[in-house]
Formats: sequence, C-alpha cells, structure tokens
Amino acid sequence: MLSRRRLVSWLFCGSLVLLVYSWWHRDEFTDDLRIDPALAEEPLQEAVEREPFTTEANEVEYVVRPLHRYELHGLVVSFKRFTPGIGLHERWNDYINVADVCVIWGDNARDLDLNEFSFSNGEFTCRIATRNEQQWRRFNRNQLSNNHLITDDERIRDLIDELEVGDQIRISGWLSEYGEPGGPFRQTSTTRTDTGDGACETVYLADMQIIDSMDNLWRRLFWLALVGLVASIVLWFRTPYHQLRR
Repeated sequence: MLSRRRLVSWLFCGSLVLLVYSWWHRDEFTDDLRIDPALAEEPLQEAVEREPFTTEANEVEYVVRPLHRYELHGLVVSFKRFTPGIGLHERWNDYINVADVCVIWGDNARDLDLNEFSFSNGEFTCRIATRNEQQWRRFNRNQLSNNHLITDDERIRDLIDELEVGDQIRISGWLSEYGEPGGPFRQTSTTRTDTGDGACETVYLADMQIIDSMDNLWRRLFWLALVGLVASIVLWFRTPYHQLRR
C-alpha cells in the first residue's frame, strides 16, 4: 500500500507539471470564441481641432496634442504593461504610456485559426509569426494595430491591469502626440496601412471597456493546479515522517 507521504509527493509533482503546462498554453484561443459584431467594423477616426493640454503621471508633467478622435473595437492578441522603474520607459521618464496592446479585428478576428500564429509585444512593437503559409496569406496586415495607451485615469489603469489575451475591447479617445514640456514628442500613426517604425497608434484614452473575455480550459486547469500545489505543500508538512530504526 502506498504511503500517504508518497501520495502527497505525487500530488505535488503532478500539480507542478500541470501548473507549468497550463500556464504555457493559457493564451490558446478557443474554437467557440464568439466575436462581437462590433469587431467587424474598421476603427473610426476623425480629425479634430483641439488645443494641447497638460496632464501628470508619477509627478511628471506631460503635454498631449490630440490630432484625431479615435474609436476601436478589437480582439487582444498580445500586450505589454509597463512598470515604473523598469525598461526604456523608465529611462525616458515616460510614465503616462501604461501599456502597449496589440489587437486584431474584421476577418482576422473571425476567419483565421489564431492558434497558428504567435503574437508578442516588445517595448514598442507587436510581433507576429506563423509557419502556416495558408493562414499567413489570409492574414490582413491592415486589420492589426499596436496601440500605445496613454492615460491619467486610475479607473482605466485598473482596467488595463485586468487585460488578458482573448479579451474583446473598445477603446476611445484621441490619436495624440505627447511629451514633456520643451522635450521631444512621441508621434502617432494616423493610418492602419503603414508598417515599421512609427506605425503604432498612440491613443490618449477617454474611455475603455472590456466587452467580453475568453475562458479556456487551460486557464481553469491553471487554478486547479495551483490549488493542488498549495494543498500538497500543506499536506507534506502535516504528514508525519516515520524513520525506520535499524
């Protein structure tokens, strides 16, 4: 008969393996992902004449120059949140750009096998790759955008902290240039058809919503594995250890 301590050790090892494996697969898209009809529409953009304004983040003042009113519905495929004290944003004193969020919409969101693609965000870019030539030919590069999200609104910052791959979001605000008074200004793209350096949209957010979130099996298994791992550690220390006497 297996000892209780042996069973606990198996629970620990099994939970640890499942935890790592499910975390690795946590962002796989589900086959039954329901895309909101709003994601069929192209982003809305309208030139505006609005005076620059100042705002503050982390006790640093910035000037924001709105250029276009902007509204986008998209499916989040990757993102990178920025933490004060880390990376180039810290070096450049940029605390108002809280995250880069890469989204797709239209046929890209509805008709592709997104698990055939790899999406990832760097400090300023969204990278996409696939080994599936057929899927790559069907991918519309004009229905993907990497968005530098700038905001001084704590509610929106908290919402960005909750973002996960597979979320369907609506963002609205202004395509804007921004920077510290007297310093260089970060630019924005004003078209979805450009590529390379400068092709990202810099959006000063007036509002943001998570329309729907993706729930897949791997995310549920991750939490189950975490519970199993914690339980196995507790049981290990509560299980008596009997050493055989010679």
